[in-house]
Amino acid sequence: MSSNLVAGLRRRPGLLLGAFALGCSALLGAGDLATRAEIRLRQAEDLRHALDQTLSAVPHDNNPAEDTIAVEDAGRAVTVYRARMAGEVHGVAFNWVSEAGYGGPITLTVGIGRDGRIASVRVLSHSETPGLGDKIDVRKSDWIRGFDGRGLDTGTRWGVRKDGGEFDQFAGATITPRAVVAAVHASLKFFAGHRERLLAARAGTAAATLPAAAQPGSPT
Repeated sequence: MSSNLVAGLRRRPGLLLGAFALGCSALLGAGDLATRAEIRLRQAEDLRHALDQTLSAVPHDNNPAEDTIAVEDAGRAVTVYRARMAGEVHGVAFNWVSEAGYGGPITLTVGIGRDGRIASVRVLSHSETPGLGDKIDVRKSDWIRGFDGRGLDTGTRWGVRKDGGEFDQFAGATITPRAVVAAVHASLKFFAGHRERLLAARAGTAAATLPAAAQPGSPT
């Protein structure tokens, strides 16, 4: 057997192994891209659903998901979705995060009418204890609907009853509703601080053109 043939046979397993590894990498890469695309699609669907719920009481003939502006708040840009009727902004919605949840961050989608009153609030994501803290989810209870129609000018005592407020806490779970109440209150202050810009700016306005003083809370 010639030396060239022997050398070729010796290289063959290495070449096959390399080709196999390359094929596996390609498959993994394709799978990762598909997974990321699926996650983005699911997130977009969740957002559309949340906007449908939080702005359902706000008159509009546009697609709020496509009418967005960015407001800089405490060094971060919060995306605000506007609901318009005949070109006039009748309400907005945006995501607001509370870091004070019992199980981790709680992300809310808050809808607010142009009058500064809550149109609706929905929980977009949370990690609260099943059977206890998860009552913030509208699929578990109507507790979250208690914010509807409230604003900074309605005399609302923003706290749970245990703290002297007027919102019910849950049996065995006070931390979760306390966090949500504080977050909704903060989101109203955010809206009040930026109201004129939010209602007047054209769609697609960048955060850089809307400088704003820091407001309490944590937007996303």
